[in-house]
Amino acid sequence: MIYRMKFEKHDEVKYIGHLDTMRTFTRCIKRTSLPIKFSKGFNPRVQLSFALPLGVGVTSDSEYVDLELEDEVEVVELKKELNSTLPDGFKIVNVVKSENSKSLMSLVKEAIYEIGIEFENDDDIEELVQKIENIFAQEVIEVEKQGKNKKIELVNIKSNILDIEVEVIGFSSIRVTLHCNAGSENNLNPNLVVDKIKNELAGTEIIDFNIHRRELILKD
Repeated sequence: MIYRMKFEKHDEVKYIGHLDTMRTFTRCIKRTSLPIKFSKGFNPRVQLSFALPLGVGVTSDSEYVDLELEDEVEVVELKKELNSTLPDGFKIVNVVKSENSKSLMSLVKEAIYEIGIEFENDDDIEELVQKIENIFAQEVIEVEKQGKNKKIELVNIKSNILDIEVEVIGFSSIRVTLHCNAGSENNLNPNLVVDKIKNELAGTEIIDFNIHRRELILKD
């Protein structure tokens, strides 16, 4: 029986990388009384699979992990048991039984990110909003990206941006809401969008950036 769990990753654990997140979930699941299903072989592993890995330093309201159990359990009890063992910063928010045998990674199709930007000076905040909107209104949006051969190359990310909104959220703060392609077929790393903004606003004093994954959208 496969159980699909949606969980949040907050500030307390945003610097824990994907591999350590996997290890954390594995250790916590082993502490429960759940009928865990292990892989076969000399080194049995908890049958656990995650969706799109989250970048280090990024928080999220919408992460997914599939857990396979030997027997059926109540979803309410599964959620309660896991939340009682997970460290602060991780929280299971929903659990459903899954009949889909496809890997979670193959089901990811889109993501929505919120990118917060804080500036040193708020005198021209509306002008900065306009500048960022103009950047992403262009037909070609080129960014530098490290390829598989580790060489830096220019890539056009325009086709992977489905929608983008820029709004003022404070005296000197802006939020960029990015709706983009995600997953194994087409994927836009939000850090490329951050790098593009930094480069285009060179000379503007930026205090801080933060990235939050608001939603990970799966195929039906």
